[in-house]
Parts: sequence; structure tokens; C-alpha cells
Amino acid sequence: MKTAPLEGEARRAWEDAQELWGVHMHDAELQPGAGARHGAPAWFRFPPAIVVDPRMVAALGGEDEMESVFAHELGHHALAPGTRLDALKIRHQLARTLVAAGASSVRDDDVAMLSNLWTDLLVNARVALLQRRRDGAGEPGIVRLSRALYRSSRDTGGRLWWVYLRTYELLWNLPAGTLCAVDPPSAPPQRAATARSAGEKTRAGYRGRDDRLREARAEAERTARELAEATITRPGLDADTLAELVRTFAGDAVAGALRFGVLMAPYVVAERAAGVPMPGGECSADEAPAGAGELGRVLADRRLQAPLPAPTGRGPAAARSAGNGSGQALGISETLELYASADRDAVIAAWYRSEAARWVRPVTGRAASAPSEELPGPVETWETGDDLADLDWPATLRAGGVLVPGITTRRRSYLADDPLPRDTSITLDLYIDSSGSMPNPQTGSPAVLAGTILALSILRGGGRVRVASFSGRGQVGGSEEFSRDPVRIVRDLALFFGGGTTFPLDLLEHRSHARGPASDEDRRHLVVLSDDGLVSMFGEGDPDRAGVATQVRSTLSTGTLVVLDRSRRVEPLARAAGYEILYLESMDDAPTVCADLAEVLNG
Repeated sequence: MKTAPLEGEARRAWEDAQELWGVHMHDAELQPGAGARHGAPAWFRFPPAIVVDPRMVAALGGEDEMESVFAHELGHHALAPGTRLDALKIRHQLARTLVAAGASSVRDDDVAMLSNLWTDLLVNARVALLQRRRDGAGEPGIVRLSRALYRSSRDTGGRLWWVYLRTYELLWNLPAGTLCAVDPPSAPPQRAATARSAGEKTRAGYRGRDDRLREARAEAERTARELAEATITRPGLDADTLAELVRTFAGDAVAGALRFGVLMAPYVVAERAAGVPMPGGECSADEAPAGAGELGRVLADRRLQAPLPAPTGRGPAAARSAGNGSGQALGISETLELYASADRDAVIAAWYRSEAARWVRPVTGRAASAPSEELPGPVETWETGDDLADLDWPATLRAGGVLVPGITTRRRSYLADDPLPRDTSITLDLYIDSSGSMPNPQTGSPAVLAGTILALSILRGGGRVRVASFSGRGQVGGSEEFSRDPVRIVRDLALFFGGGTTFPLDLLEHRSHARGPASDEDRRHLVVLSDDGLVSMFGEGDPDRAGVATQVRSTLSTGTLVVLDRSRRVEPLARAAGYEILYLESMDDAPTVCADLAEVLNG
């Protein structure tokens, strides 16, 4: 696309916009005619860049307000979302609220639209404040620009759009009827409130067997009642509440996005169902998929694990969670929908790691590390939600005199080659059953979560992990080498065959070949996670290898079977071979059992 020179009035407007925010950035691009393809007169992207279609701006009546056009896009870099990482976090928060409001799927269009509306509100409110401080009396340029841009949509769209425009009237002290009609449009026909049943949610993978069916049904009915209550929309009240949210969360777009979504997601769900057109023209052009590192940092942010608040005037005042008040509250299937363009294995690994984090025990009795110099890496941006202890104050102060979280705050990274503890070596061979009777990892598996807890605990203790996923004969996957890469480990844990159950004795024999006994300096652990069928580990169906498990046990520090085996057929065989057995009443118990086991293994 041909770029026009940034000169004359456009140059002056660009300089004034930078001065308004107190920032300096490389020049914005002017691309006449590009807006039609993008669907907006101006947009931003990461790494920081701004593009404006002056021809579309003029057609919409904003030609005399180019400073405000530039100031708005600069605000997306200086305030909300500020960084690409915060943009991903905002999207995640809004996806949570869509699921809680009863959306049948996490649509990228809906998440992007809500993200754009929320960050636009924060930016435009701040621009108006800055312009009033600078110019004194008179209407700020951003208000004049908004009058022009929203003129054509004043009496179109649904109640969501009315609430959005009415919020600007409240924020800018404009008379009712300035940007939108005095009264909101009529509500679209209401559909019966439905909730994703316990069988549809990811955490349904953590349910028990038939004996829990009644509890699951009762929970689904309760959720449906709460959903019906939570999805009532009151445009006038919601606009008042939203204006207050913009003032309250002006400096924390990620936390505020959760409250914004709780208010606005019900409008999206209702209007989608009724066929009401959704607002378009998003000004974010960042379409790069989230990387593995970004996914890890996003899902680790504690703000994404906060329970959903009940909106004022809707239902109980107590906070309500979309997912049992634990984890990031988006199930794995919804998380995969939200990050559909990202690497699937990386999303699964990040989700299970985030879920496992609250279970991982502190390391106890770790041997002293070999003394070594710290190897500092490059300085990175410290984001809101990162550990406060990671903040590098000298680097932050050098970045600017004004402390702006996520903009001028810095953290020091370190090279990832610190030595392992020199006087001990901990290894874990982890075998996980992926037969058809086990929960599918892509819809939620407490077994994979339990394996992740074990693995992360061993890694935290300085050890290494090797995973084998097994099902029927010849159905074995995983890695041959021990690893400290959590993404690789969880990827192996999440392999799923869905066949029968035959323990891979040939692999167990191969891995123990010519290996001597373990010692205090070389601690070796073997854990098997399964629901049934482990008699095959002791030679049933393969009598030629009936003694392999016993021989391998002599080379280990510990050998533990974590099993759901109500018949307890495997017990005499396992005891005779020297293996400890931890029984599960249901697969839901696996995370707790493995969290306790991890502390013992690291001890």
C-alpha cells in the first residue's frame, strides 16, 4: 500500500499528539485508501506502529481533528492495552466473561470487538482529560472527533452500542441524546438461558463416574439459574456502571477488562442470538499468534484467575467464578478456541502448567547448588501481574522519570544455563495411561494435571523428567531422553491414543538396560498413572517379561503406582515386586495425591 508523506498539518498534528501523551515514537504511516480493507480509519499494531487512512478520516468528518486521531492510536501504545502481552491478557479476560454469559463458543470476532470497545473507552477518556488540561475551557478535540465518527451510527445497532455511546456521554458530561438516542433500543427476543452443562465444560473431565451424575446435574441446574440471573441487561444502569469502571480502572486495563466483560458479554450473547449486527472497525491490527513464552506469562497472571464479580444490581453481591474459583477459569477446550491460531501443543502445555501451579509444593531439602556467577540476560519490560521482586529499579529509572507499569518498568532476565545441584541428581520416569477409559487431555484430564504437578515439582527441585504415554500394544509415545523443558514434558503427557491398556514392558526393560542401582546422589523415581489394566506391567499377556518390573525396581529409589483400581487385582503383584500403591477413589483425586507424592519425591 502506497504511503503518503507525513508533512504539513499532518506533521503538526502528529507532533502535538506525542506531546499530549509525553511520548516519542517513530512516525505514523499515512496510507490513503487502506482503511477500506482494514475496516477502520486508523489502527495500531505490535511492535509499536500506527497507520492512518487520511482519506477515510476525511470522509467520516474528522479531517480537522487529526491530532485526536493520532492521540487515540498513541493511547493504545501508551495506556491500553499498552503492550502485546497485556492485549492478550485482556482478550483472555473477555473470553472468560463470554463463556460465563453462556456463549456457545469463544468467537474471535466477539473477543476482538469487546477488547476494542474496552481499550477505546480507556484511551478516549484519557485523551479528553489531557486535552482539557492543556486547552482549558471548550470541547476537547476527541469529543468533536467522536461526534463526527459516531453520527452515522447514532440510531443504528443494538443495546450494546447504545450502552457504549451513552457511557461516553457520561464520561464527557454531554447531555443525554448527544451521541445516541435518549432511550435505549428495545431488547431483542430473549432466548431461554442455558449453561454449558457439566459434561461440556473442561472441568467435566474432573468429574467422577456414575455415582456423581446426580451432583453434576444439580450443578448444571444451579449454573443455569445463575446464568439466567446474570444475563439480565439494564442499559441505563449498565452505562452508569461502565463509566465508573473506566474511571476506576484507568490504569489497569487487564483487571478492568473482567468487570467490563461481565457487563457487556450478556449483550453480545443476546444480540448474536437475535441476529443484531455487532460493532465493527477494530483498530488493532495485531494478528500474530501467541507464542509459547507469551502463553505461559499470560496464563500465569493472577488477575486471570480471579473469580468473576457479580455485576451491580444483578444477582448476589458475592463474587462468582466461572470455574470453581481455581485456575484461570477458562477450560482447556475454551482456551484452545481462544488461541486457535497458536501452536496447539503450546496452548495445552501452558494451560496444564497454569492449573498445576497452585498444587506444586515448595522444594524441601534441596542440596546446595554449585557456586557460580549469575549470568544476566537482556532487560525486558516488567508487566503488571509479574512478580514485584523481579522489578529492576535502576533499569526502570533509566527508562524514564515517570513510573508507568508495562511501559517504563523493567525486569532483568537471566540466561537459562544455571548449573543443577551438583551433589544430587533427581530423575522421574513418568508413565501415563492414555487408554480410552482415561479422560481426553484436550477436554480436561485430571491425570494429565496430576502428571504436570509431579513433573513441575521435580523440575523445581532441580531434577529431570521423562514421559511415556501408553495405551494398547504398540501405542506408546513420549521422549527417550530426560528433559527440563516443561512444554515438551506436558506435550508428552497430553498424548492420547484412546485404545486398550497394555503396559509397555519392552520400553521399561530397554530403559533400564545395564543400569546399576540408585544411590543418594543419583535418585531415580518411577511413577505410573493409570485407572486399570496394570496387571500387564507384571507379565500378564507377556509372560517372557514377567520379571522385568521386579528387576527394574532394584535400580530405582522409589517405584509408585497411582491407580484407580477398585478390584485391586494389581496389589499382590505390585507388592511382591516392591512397588508402592496409591489408590484413587476417582480420577478427580489424582492431583491432590500427586501433589503430596511430589513433596515426598523431592524431600
